[in-house]
Amino acid sequence: MPKVRIEDREKFSTGHLAKLIQASRTTVVRWIEEGRLRARRTVGGWYVIPREEVLHFLWDLSFSKGTPLRIWRAATLAYEEMTAKKKPEGVPKKKRRKKNSE
Repeated sequence: MPKVRIEDREKFSTGHLAKLIQASRTTVVRWIEEGRLRARRTVGGWYVIPREEVLHFLWDLSFSKGTPLRIWRAATLAYEEMTAKKKPEGVPKKKRRKKNSE
């Protein structure tokens, strides 16, 4: 199974989000149960967090005064990586024109 890049991922598990922000899976589950992070439960009982909710949550973590520094750094970097604009592949670079020195 090929790895999915973070900017292409549409759904996150609690474990994946925990790894992304350098927190424990238990902490992520606690945030869900406290209502700080919205997620839905699968039939098997696992939490699935949609991409948009992860983006909002990372944004909130980046500006929360109570966020530990290591989680703040990881959340900020993850947010920037997820929202970075992609350059289309196969588009040639523009060539610079030489100025006439006449």
